[in-house]
Amino acid sequence: MSLPSILSRVAARARFLSVATAGAYAAINLLLALLAPFTQGWPTLGVTAVAVPPMVLAMVYGVIPIAFRFGSPR
Repeated sequence: MSLPSILSRVAARARFLSVATAGAYAAINLLLALLAPFTQGWPTLGVTAVAVPPMVLAMVYGVIPIAFRFGSPR
């Protein structure tokens, strides 16, 4: 494997990581903001139990496909 090929793969993984991290951060904060009026006063474990299923769906069908699109080697 040549050096440019290795550098391209490292850059692609770094792009994937940065897009996935930014997307996950935005998705969880938006989700928690939407749930806040309904879960006010709930314990943390209760809020987490309600937030995890839509977060997984957002990651699987939204954030990860977008991250793959921007993170693929060019």
